This record gives sequence, C-alpha cells and structure tokens, in this order.
Amino acid sequence: MDTERILKLFNSAKAHKDNGEYDLSMAEYEEILSMTTQLPEVYFNLAFVYFYSEHWEKAIECMKKFVELEPNDTEGKYFLATFYFMNKDYVSGFPLFEYRVSKAHAVLTQQKLTMGKINQLPFWHGEDLTGKTVYLYYEAGLGDTLMYYRYVKMLAQRAKKVYFKPQMTLLPLFAENKEPNVHIIARINEKHLNESDYQCPIMSLPYFLGLDNKTIFAYPDKFLHASKRETKIYKDNFFNNDKLKIGIKWQGNTLIGAERAMTAESFNKIFELPNSKIYSVQVMGGYDEIKKLQSKFDIVDLGSTFKDFADTAGAIANLDVVICNDTSVGHLAGAMGKKTYIILPTLYDWRWHKDISKCDWYSNIKLFKQKTTWEEVILRIYEDLK
Repeated sequence: MDTERILKLFNSAKAHKDNGEYDLSMAEYEEILSMTTQLPEVYFNLAFVYFYSEHWEKAIECMKKFVELEPNDTEGKYFLATFYFMNKDYVSGFPLFEYRVSKAHAVLTQQKLTMGKINQLPFWHGEDLTGKTVYLYYEAGLGDTLMYYRYVKMLAQRAKKVYFKPQMTLLPLFAENKEPNVHIIARINEKHLNESDYQCPIMSLPYFLGLDNKTIFAYPDKFLHASKRETKIYKDNFFNNDKLKIGIKWQGNTLIGAERAMTAESFNKIFELPNSKIYSVQVMGGYDEIKKLQSKFDIVDLGSTFKDFADTAGAIANLDVVICNDTSVGHLAGAMGKKTYIILPTLYDWRWHKDISKCDWYSNIKLFKQKTTWEEVILRIYEDLK
C-alpha cells in the first residue's frame, strides 16, 4: 500500500470537497478505495460527496461501510439515518436517528432543569400507554417542533395524559391547538414529574408510535389553526383590502442555517405582481433588511408586531400566499393549510426528500430549489403565481 500516495490523494480530495468540486473529489476518494478499503474517513467523506452530487444510493452504501468500520461512532449513524430519510426510507432510518445530537442536548437540558430528577422517568419506547402519562419535550428548532406536533395528537390517543413542554414562543399557539388530555406547560415541576410514567423527546415520536414510510406523513394539512381573536385583530388592523395578500420571509436562524438565508432584495420581482399587497413576516435576524424594501416598495411590516407564534398564526390566517426560505414560518403556514412556497438552497435538508416535485409533509406547499441565484428562484415563483 502506497501510504504517501494515499495521504496526498486524501488531502486533495478533501480540499476539492470543501470547494464544492465534487467530481474531482469523488475520483480521488474512489482511487484511494481501489488501494485500500480499511480507511473509515474515506468512506465518511465520500458518502457526503455522493450525497451532495445526488448519488443517493451510493451515499447510503458508503456511510453504511463507515458505520461498519466505526460501530461506536454515533455521528455516522445519525447521518446514515438522514440519508435514508432523504430517500423516504424512514423505517430503516428510525433506529439510527436516535443517535441525533439534538436528542442528547434536549435530554441534557431536561436533566439540568429538573436537577437530575427527570432521570427517574424511563424513556418511552413504544410501550402500551393505557392509563399512563408521558412527559414530552421539544428538541432542535422551532420548525422541527411545528412539523412534529402532528404526532402529539397520536400520542394523546394512546395515553391517559400528555404533558408537553415546547419552546416558550410556541406555547400560546399550541395551547390553542391541543387535545383535551394534552397539557401545554411552560416548565416542568414536581407534579408533572410525579404524575408522569415516561419521558420522550418529540422527534422520537414517529419511531415509537410505530409509523411506517407512508403513515409518517399523517395530517398533511390543517393540523394547526390561529385563534379567532388573533385572526380578527390582524384582519382589522392590516388586511382591509381586496388584493392578493402575500407574506414574505427571507431569513431564519443563521447560526444553524446560514446557507438557507436569503436577502430581502431577492424578493423585488414579487412586488411586480398585479393587484397584490406584500407583507413582511420577518423577525429577529434579517429584520433590518426590511428598510431596503421600504425605501422602494409599499410593504407592510407585520414581523415587528409578533410577540409569539400565536400572533404569527393570526397574521398568516389573513394571507393568501406565503413565500419564505426553509424556516419555521414555512412549517406554520403549511400546518395551517395556507398556500406556501418554500425556497430551498442548493444543498437542502433531508426532510424535503430527493424528489421535491411534491411536498409529502404539507399538501399545500410547493418546493423550489435554488439553481443559481435567489433571484432566479423568485422569478420562477413569480411566473407560477402570475
């Protein structure tokens, strides 16, 4: 084995991978494998090169080989799960997805909040819940919680009672959208701990509910709604017109999804739609960019009025269309049954699957992937709306 040649190829392949030169990287990693099949790092990196190049099956086989060589590596198992998910093979991915970092972080957070008392509760792994109470808690981002909330109803149908701890900004929205035996709580206390028989992070629900590759897409629309009060407040204050009402959002949390962030000016073409009124639902990061639009266009700033997602839902209930990047607003609009366009970056998240011609999670969402620039995607959406 030519160790010097392998090291040179490995460094070059990694550099090409980091630069997005996937064909060159692929050829070099494959050359290494023709010389040796015992280097797990090669399989790990090549799996992503295949994945980014949309060679989905090869990516799976490569990551499987990595896991075989490194059976104790939890990161490899997690990524293999997401590769399966990209192919809509959830049954194969479910057990591996339990190694996700977000679950570990969520469990650790609960341990800190309860000073370790949460450890008295076993994890729910699909046991019979007749007469039982489950403490369910959020993990990962707001969009994840919104997307997985559809399964809380299924859990409630099996359990005597469910205590659910979401992110604080989602609490009022979920309080409006809950089953009678689901209690939305701001924080866990001794009463909740003493009454609960199991604990469960929310993204484990489809696995332990026993869902398969079809039933996982339960409730593809309208499993969330805005309160009548919030809907009326926004209607009276902002929507007194008969135009096509379009909500836009260009950026989410850039700390975990910088590649998904657009610019406000990417939406310029949308303002050319006849008889339309544009509303910004942008909050937090990226909010300052609204000034760029206000200097040129008539746009209503709704984002600055949002205190929580109950407000956001009230505003969305009055919109005809939502156009946004891959962010929590897209999940909320989809869950409310609102016509929605979600704009995906070139390398996008597993949940949207390799075939984006149809959105399996939400029947009312259309997915548009970036090919070159964000403006190019907006132009395609403009043509679709026109």
